[in-house]
Amino acid sequence: MEVLLEEIDDDIHVLRADGGINGENAEQMVDDVVRTIDEGARKIIVDCSGLEVISSAGLATLLMLHSRGRTHGAEVKVAAVNGIVAQVLQITRLNVVLSIHPDVNRAKLAFREG
Repeated sequence: MEVLLEEIDDDIHVLRADGGINGENAEQMVDDVVRTIDEGARKIIVDCSGLEVISSAGLATLLMLHSRGRTHGAEVKVAAVNGIVAQVLQITRLNVVLSIHPDVNRAKLAFREG
């Protein structure tokens, strides 16, 4: 799994998560997003369009990013969750807790409207 800075649109940082989130790489993802917050980002979108699998550690990571963002005055939105990952988020009811959007553009719009 890689987390890459895909773009910065005004003050919105879009990070792309590719592959899968599991126990082996979850800590690295948290570190990458927290570093982005520490560098001053307050609006972050995690683009999950390339995310194919997620483990329980990955679910905990998404929840932790949501929580850490709030603690540090940032908001983390999740976008473009598809397939089995979307089903897992729905089954675990994390889709109710996390700010999930159908695609990156709609997540950006949610930031701009808010």
